[in-house]
Amino acid sequence: MIDDVAWSPPRRRNGIWWIVASGLLLPAGWVAWLLVALAGYSGAGNSTHSLAEQTTGSIVVTVVCAGVPLTGVVVLLVQRRRDRSVTLVGPVACAVFAVLAAGTLGYPTSGVAQSWTADEERRAQPLTELETSRSQAEAERDLADVGERAVRALGEDLRTGEVERYTRGCPLSNLEQGTQYTWRWSATSVPEGDPRSDAERAADELPADELERRIAPVREVLRDVGLRDVDPYGWDVRGVGDGWLQEALAHVTKVSGDVSIETTCLAGGPGDGYDDE
Repeated sequence: MIDDVAWSPPRRRNGIWWIVASGLLLPAGWVAWLLVALAGYSGAGNSTHSLAEQTTGSIVVTVVCAGVPLTGVVVLLVQRRRDRSVTLVGPVACAVFAVLAAGTLGYPTSGVAQSWTADEERRAQPLTELETSRSQAEAERDLADVGERAVRALGEDLRTGEVERYTRGCPLSNLEQGTQYTWRWSATSVPEGDPRSDAERAADELPADELERRIAPVREVLRDVGLRDVDPYGWDVRGVGDGWLQEALAHVTKVSGDVSIETTCLAGGPGDGYDDE
């Protein structure tokens, strides 16, 4: 008697749904990782989320994107031990996606984690002796003293110009906010928005010998307070230092004079601010 039932080969199972899920999850994970990273910034240098939050979010994305295909490998291999109709296509494909996820997401995540660790170590450090060397009152007093000495050395009368005091927030060595203090004196007989031509402005420049005579005493004042001469970048005198004073600038013409002195970042103080005398 002839069997009417046609023979057919056994159905093969490739774990297609694990492959599809792993394949879709990987690019979604890339996008999610970028969103986590971008969520930490509202602009250049302005962190709105801590490195700890970024690290946690990055780890979660990496674990999910690598964990799902890795789970698929384990599940499909277990099924294959029980049922030989389950092929190796699924486990191999899932393993590839797991490696890709671990490599493309794990490496940058480890970088974020290292940055977080370094950040925490830095925050745990005490402030340096230099950063705590002056209180706000002492910094303002000493800065004004140096500025007034520089103005007098320039051969100018402090009363003929305008004194301005600025403060701005700055990061200390342990990433707390400190204050940078700026003292500036400026005097000019030319009104603001000077409409003169370049040739007329050039006519106000002092001859080289007279300019050097005027600024030489200023250099000595700056050297006395620990600043060293560097390229003036358009000013007549520029000094920089590694102590409590960071930079000083001076410029003089026949009709104007400017002296500007700035401290390094010091602990305490108001941060951002402005005071005019």
